[in-house]
Amino acid sequence: MRLTCRSLLKSGLCSLLFAALIVQSHTASAQQSVKRVFKGVVTNVKGEPVSGATVIVKGTSNGVSTDANGAFIIEAPENATVVVTSVGFQGEEMALRGQQISVRLNEIANNLNEVVVVGYGTQRKKDLTGSVAVIKVDDAKKTASYDVARQLQGQAAGISVQGSGEPGGFVNIQIRGASSFADNNPLWVVDGVPLGAPYDFNPNDIESIQVLKDASAGAIYGSRGANGVVIITTKKGKSGALRVNYTGTYGFQSVPKKIPVLNREQYQKYVSVAEKNAGIATLAPANDPANPAYVNNINTNWQDEMYKTGTIQDHNINLSGGNEFISFNTSLGYFDQTGTVSGPQKYNRYTLNNVFQGKKGRLSFGGKVAYTQSHKVGYGVTDGHAVFGGTVTGMLTAIPTIPVYDEKRLGGYGGSDQTIHRAISQNPVGLNNIVEDENDRNRMLGNIWGEVEIVKNLKYKLNLSYDRADWFNTHFEPRFDMGFYYLNNNYYFREQRGFDNSKLAENTLTYLLLAGKHKVDFLAGYTYQEDNNSWTLNKAQDATDLPKRAFSQIPGSAKSTEDWKATRVLLSYLGRMNYNYDDRYLLTVNVRRDGSSAFGPANKWGNFGGFSGAWNLSNEDWIQLPAFISSLKLRGGYGSLGNQGPLPNYSYLSYINTSANYLFGTTGSSSQLLALGTSTVTQVDPSLKWEERNTTSVAADMAFLNNKLTFTAEYYKNVSKDMLATIPIPASVGSVPSSIWTNVASMQNTGMEFTLGYNGQAGQLKYNVNANAYTQKNKVIGLGPTVEYIEGAGSRTVVGRSIGELYGYQVEGIFQSASDISKHAYQQAQTAPGDIMYKDINGDKRISDDSDRVYLGSVIPKLSYGFNFSATYKNFDFSFFIQGRYGNKVNNGVYAALMTGDYGNQHADALNYWTPTNTNTNVPRPVIGDPNKNNWFSSRFVQNGSYARLQSMQIGYTLPASLLERTKAIKSLRVNLSGQNLLTITKYKGYDPDFISNGTFDRGFDYGSFPNPRSIIFGLQLGL
Repeated sequence: MRLTCRSLLKSGLCSLLFAALIVQSHTASAQQSVKRVFKGVVTNVKGEPVSGATVIVKGTSNGVSTDANGAFIIEAPENATVVVTSVGFQGEEMALRGQQISVRLNEIANNLNEVVVVGYGTQRKKDLTGSVAVIKVDDAKKTASYDVARQLQGQAAGISVQGSGEPGGFVNIQIRGASSFADNNPLWVVDGVPLGAPYDFNPNDIESIQVLKDASAGAIYGSRGANGVVIITTKKGKSGALRVNYTGTYGFQSVPKKIPVLNREQYQKYVSVAEKNAGIATLAPANDPANPAYVNNINTNWQDEMYKTGTIQDHNINLSGGNEFISFNTSLGYFDQTGTVSGPQKYNRYTLNNVFQGKKGRLSFGGKVAYTQSHKVGYGVTDGHAVFGGTVTGMLTAIPTIPVYDEKRLGGYGGSDQTIHRAISQNPVGLNNIVEDENDRNRMLGNIWGEVEIVKNLKYKLNLSYDRADWFNTHFEPRFDMGFYYLNNNYYFREQRGFDNSKLAENTLTYLLLAGKHKVDFLAGYTYQEDNNSWTLNKAQDATDLPKRAFSQIPGSAKSTEDWKATRVLLSYLGRMNYNYDDRYLLTVNVRRDGSSAFGPANKWGNFGGFSGAWNLSNEDWIQLPAFISSLKLRGGYGSLGNQGPLPNYSYLSYINTSANYLFGTTGSSSQLLALGTSTVTQVDPSLKWEERNTTSVAADMAFLNNKLTFTAEYYKNVSKDMLATIPIPASVGSVPSSIWTNVASMQNTGMEFTLGYNGQAGQLKYNVNANAYTQKNKVIGLGPTVEYIEGAGSRTVVGRSIGELYGYQVEGIFQSASDISKHAYQQAQTAPGDIMYKDINGDKRISDDSDRVYLGSVIPKLSYGFNFSATYKNFDFSFFIQGRYGNKVNNGVYAALMTGDYGNQHADALNYWTPTNTNTNVPRPVIGDPNKNNWFSSRFVQNGSYARLQSMQIGYTLPASLLERTKAIKSLRVNLSGQNLLTITKYKGYDPDFISNGTFDRGFDYGSFPNPRSIIFGLQLGL
């Protein structure tokens, strides 16, 4: 039987069914239309708001954007899910439960669409063709430091950083190794303004950092970019309501290890043996138990007396806001670090950074004013009583038989006596508290720029800046008596004041051409930079009275004054073209012509340039890559750069002495007359020209698993030619100094760089890994026809080997008997059993000063690496950073000073010295005067400089937005606890394998650098 509504209509059943369907439909519709209003805040892992994020109800087109405070309001059904996305962050889904929603986004560490800053412009990361490292700023800032250069350590492949634990201490940075014999510092560009070292600027103000590592990327900066370029962009304001953020840290610092040295009893016995071995008839009274002057009630541990717990704090207030026309960002900062040694040593700095930018029609404009005031109190190193290694080595070699304080001595500090102790011993506590060394510095940077769009895509930009630093350094030594060497009977005062300023004007034109799949942008420009330096040095020596530390008011002393003034000008023309065809084929060409006043008329101008290209294989339709490969790009580049850095001003000009008098002729009863004349004081090379750097690099950039995993491998080769150096000239020429600057040397650096990144998620646990590693090989190609080698501190630089390679005697062992001595090559007249046996390299049966020395290892690591890990779980975040080096050798000068066998204090290893009953040792017998030259620099002082360090670890917690909403004022709040320099794995016997050294040729020489401290730091981030 067939049923229809018509057949059922008679019974009314169809009407009932139809009515039921209508009721059900309306009920369901009513249920779906019940919506609620939800409020929320989107922040990053640091609790900072993310403005402009998109919030969409999943499965619909209903969406809103977050405001400047990261806040949003959205209407959605109960229990709906929203999808939150923002450029540069991983997307997040969250169910709407409760009226207040808190969403935290993790940054994408490997965002290929990220816009990065390059010279005089920006590019998408995926469009880069040159070698550009993008630093993850949040990772770098986890290393607490006053200097952003120190924060770059281990953050990118090819960047080498050496630093000191001294407050306000110097930081040495090299990009892809040393490319010059003198100046290897990179160019720093802050908000488009080329600067010198960045230590005057607050790292907390930084928004992004890019490092240009090769000439194809850095050639746009010409001679200034020869050693690489670090481009820093500070935080900018955003339109919206006023936002106030506070970031503060406070922590404690201490020296992570102490070097084992001898106590009083060990020291006295050791020195007594050394005196007996030297044939000294009577022992030093202080060490002889039979002498009334024997010291048995003093046992000074100088490391315990010197080291203390220091503090480090950093406070920053940031205000930002604006409207659709103009925005601003103003920050105030205060940094303070006290030393980890006894004394007034510290470094503090106040900073102000104000940046504004705006746009009105075709005109864009902006500018900044940055001001820094810093004060540094240095360590107590005297001008007239120098000690090898300064404070650190002087402290370690200080003998334990003198007291810290002695009221009977002038100044109130203890000291050694020549007749009682026979030791020249520093009192480091005394010197560090009595000697005053202070440095004040004020720096102001002003910058203003304007850009107008003349016609569509054609823009002209004018950038003007003025940078000035005024500084004043004072050094004061009172009268004191800390022993027969450390004795000041009169006052000593030194002051030096000066300024450095730089004026810059840059004019650039840019044009963007779009034609189908072709995209070309052009840049042309002209720049003028003028640098001025001036200083005055005043000294007052042997002053009997010093009522006021003002040079003009110091009476009756040997006073002297020096001054200096110099100007250097650089004129430049520059150009660049970027070509992009369909995101498949990329080409960049840079050119620059620099003219410098440092060179003579013949070679004043230098031409530099570079080109690089890339091929995006993953964008080719005819190439089918495996599904797990997201992108694949091959790139390469070549370029040429110049360098004038090490060359002093006016080096191409010869100085004339107008008082060159000489005796000549006769007159009357006089046999000779005094004739007046002039003479050349200096010899010069008038053909001086630019150093030249030629760089080549090839690389592969790869991404896998939908860009979750990225990997870059790059090979580079840098060749430096016509390197500037000083070479000796014969004394008969009569030049002062007896050397001249000339283009003489050449050198190359090669290496491989690897960078790996991964973003992952497991439930609510989100994490990312960033790792880098690089190798470097250095070889000197030439030193010129008159230079055979360059000598350093235990190093020698010669053609065919690496720069500053360690060079000394090879130890074969210890002489065990007179028979061993007679059979071996002659060393010294007083060589005895227990002395060092040096290897006879040339086989002439005599250990000579030069022909028996050998190369003992390279100071350049075979491998350097860094590893960053960070993760978030709900409102918790955690991160750690490991960095290190492998395969480099170190000349441990501190260890050598503690193994002399002489009167100073010794390393605990020295107790294992040779005796007729202790022959299985590599430590020679102690002997005053070192008659066998056991302390010549040799392989016994060369140590392995490899290390792995847990540089930082941090855990943080961000309070939920739902909790903060109750305060009505606090938008975000995060607290954290971090540690630095927590663990170091190394075989090195010094304080720290990561030390700073002086000069290019002495980079592997540890002369007593202050150890990097271990830090425990508490942090707070607050947004209002």
